[in-house]
Amino acid sequence: MTRLAILLGWIALLLWGVADASPLTIVDDAGRSVTLGGPPKRIMTLTPGHTEILFALGAADRIVAVDQWSDFPSAAKFKPQVAPFSPNLEQVVRLNPDLILSTHGGAEPLLPLERHGMRVIIFAPRTLEELYRNILLIGRIVDAEARAEGLVRVMRQRVAAVVAKVRDAPRPRVFIEVDGTDPARPFTAGPGSFVDVLVQLAGGANVAARSRTAWPQFSLEELVKADPDLIILADPLAPPNLDAPGLAARRPGWGRLRAVRRGAIAAIDANLISRPGPRIVEGLERLAGLVHPDRFQ
Repeated sequence: MTRLAILLGWIALLLWGVADASPLTIVDDAGRSVTLGGPPKRIMTLTPGHTEILFALGAADRIVAVDQWSDFPSAAKFKPQVAPFSPNLEQVVRLNPDLILSTHGGAEPLLPLERHGMRVIIFAPRTLEELYRNILLIGRIVDAEARAEGLVRVMRQRVAAVVAKVRDAPRPRVFIEVDGTDPARPFTAGPGSFVDVLVQLAGGANVAARSRTAWPQFSLEELVKADPDLIILADPLAPPNLDAPGLAARRPGWGRLRAVRRGAIAAIDANLISRPGPRIVEGLERLAGLVHPDRFQ
């Protein structure tokens, strides 16, 4: 018998012995029905959004591990880390979670662990309504329903305030750079992405809204043809640089762009608009302030 099999057998017996008599069944974003024996006591989060939701719901003490990008709040950085898309199963077993929160792509290697008492739930929201639903479901899971309802209520109010301010405003064409590793063909956010939703709510028109994928690449020719009024740099892997807009403006050929000629290039904290969690409304507010600075003083 392998060491992993021994560990799995031991954990299954432990979880069976402490199972709660009040089961809760959740339908996750993959359409899977997952039944929990009771409120989980040891949770592993494999996206920063999951981590931030649990902290916001007062359940940080139940987190036994996070993914390598979970860095907010600062206390999250002191949790054990697990690779989100290629997790070491022996490490997962040693951490002994009774619930793993993951997303599409990262959950598949972990599903066999469900035979041993570990539950895997996939939350992968693409809209604010789906995010609200997930927060409420996580609130039920950790027995923090009232706190989750209050959080969602405040988020809805802040989003509604932004939408009201830009309702009758003109819609400038916006290009969001989410990966500038290849400056000649930067990645942007297209339909089906959270960023695309936020651009629309912020009162902008996403120049990549009709792309075929959620994360298309734009060549210089495509970007010149789109000719955005505003370029926003939101690369989560780019090192902080106050001169990032200036560096982008000096890229070969970018002088042909309307946004560059007008000096309409700005940077935003990518984590605020790419992580489906409580801070997404702060990201929307900042994004709207860049798109319509006259309405957000």
